[in-house]
Amino acid sequence: MNKERFKQSITQLNIRHIWALITLTAVTFALTFHFNDGYFELGEEKYLIYMRITRWMIPIWIAMVIVYLIVHRQKADIPGMIRNISVTGWFLVLLVIAGVISTLTSDFREVSLWGHDGWHMGLMVQLMMIICCLMTADLFANGRKSLQFVMLAAGLVISTTALVLGIINRFSIYPFRMWGQAEDFISTLGNIDWFCGYWCVWMGIGCGLFLYAGSSTARFVTGVYVWICGVAGVCCGASSCYLAWGTVSFAALLWALKDSDRLMKLCDMEILMLAALPTVRLMGALRPYRMWYDSAWLKEVSYGDAWMTPFIIGVVLFSILKEVYRRRERDRSGVRSLLTGLSCGGFIAVVLLIILNSSIEGGLWPVRGMSIFTWGVNWGNGRGGIWIVSAELIRRMMPFRLFFGVGCDCMCSYAYSMEDIVATLNRYLGRIYLTNAHNELLSMIINEGIAGAAAYFGIQISHIARCAKLLDHPEDGKPGTSTGDPVYDGLLLGSVLSVAGYMGIGLVGFMQILSTPFLFIAIGMAMGLINRENKNIM
Repeated sequence: MNKERFKQSITQLNIRHIWALITLTAVTFALTFHFNDGYFELGEEKYLIYMRITRWMIPIWIAMVIVYLIVHRQKADIPGMIRNISVTGWFLVLLVIAGVISTLTSDFREVSLWGHDGWHMGLMVQLMMIICCLMTADLFANGRKSLQFVMLAAGLVISTTALVLGIINRFSIYPFRMWGQAEDFISTLGNIDWFCGYWCVWMGIGCGLFLYAGSSTARFVTGVYVWICGVAGVCCGASSCYLAWGTVSFAALLWALKDSDRLMKLCDMEILMLAALPTVRLMGALRPYRMWYDSAWLKEVSYGDAWMTPFIIGVVLFSILKEVYRRRERDRSGVRSLLTGLSCGGFIAVVLLIILNSSIEGGLWPVRGMSIFTWGVNWGNGRGGIWIVSAELIRRMMPFRLFFGVGCDCMCSYAYSMEDIVATLNRYLGRIYLTNAHNELLSMIINEGIAGAAAYFGIQISHIARCAKLLDHPEDGKPGTSTGDPVYDGLLLGSVLSVAGYMGIGLVGFMQILSTPFLFIAIGMAMGLINRENKNIM
């Protein structure tokens, strides 16, 4: 009898899900903590460790999937599986096709295949990220609940450690030294742009889990995580962190308008994020003038009173709103269209204001003389000049190149192949080498054309739309719909917030090895949970 039970347990144990868990956990751990010779060529090192793990672990997983399909070929409905591929899944397929065509037709095939030195966002890395997305989706759709819990817990613990390390590094506390330590680098994650990309993906997941936390213990644990994310965001020192914070908050607001209980939880989340300001000030008091970063705003928060006004106003405002929502239970989802329209209109108005203020002599009151509203080469820490060059590169692309791009991660090779562009870049950027457009839309159009850009952003937008629909209109008992389980729904919302925050940063940021793989893993989690028969993943 015992032997029969043992054989049955072995039979039910799906090895490919354990292998997927090991692979994804190894990727998360290695990308977060691996470095060689400190910060020396950190991007290159992160790429190498990522490829070392995936290039032999992913083929084994693919072989396991093929064996499973062969063994269960009578039960497996392959045509049905193809018909059930989601819109997000088809965009993943389109991204692969666009990347392959872009590489085959590129003048820089080797760069397109493996990526530019020190950067490496070529076709092979993109394929690995997509397969990791599918691996995660399979684990969360068909794997045991315990395996999913282990992966989620490991990701949160690893990211918490990295964020705490970044916080204390900002105040000159180094548990270990890294060669090349400088004010531009944080934790084992690199400079503020790399740190910020990593941070926004994990912050989104943490916020989603907090907003759906059921028990008081889960609410406390996820609340601490959200607070740590807030402190790390402030200590990061990057303006794009506040852009991500705003994007995540706006996306969470659209979700919360469904009922007053959601809005009260959103107020709690915002108060926790605002609590980061006095926390940073307290650390500044404990570490007088040891904050390591040349940011006037961050130094004023750490050693001055700049934190008081936004903290007090924010906490009072959200506390009052929470009490209002407690007393008035109603569905306010009808306001979503108005808020979305106002945000789009506000964005267009800001763009027009920048154009007018920059073109009219003397500028416009009241933004006259404000650098953020004055377009030029130095706008946005040099992004103005980068975008001007990027627009010129797109203009010079032939019709075919415009559709499929010059090659994955080939913007640098393409730009520096033209002498006049090189002269312009040297004039705008000096000795800094341009590897991307610091805007994901421009970078994708240049690298993989309109087809690649449509696929890349189609993945993100369709994913947000599908998850938001399921969270808003649950249908109990049906596969692919919400059931009210807090972890399941929290991961769905967390995935939405991660993608939204990543897209917000993408306005001034770029695809990179330390954050984009986690974006695809977050999308994979939600894709798997949507197709899971038993949603109670705990």
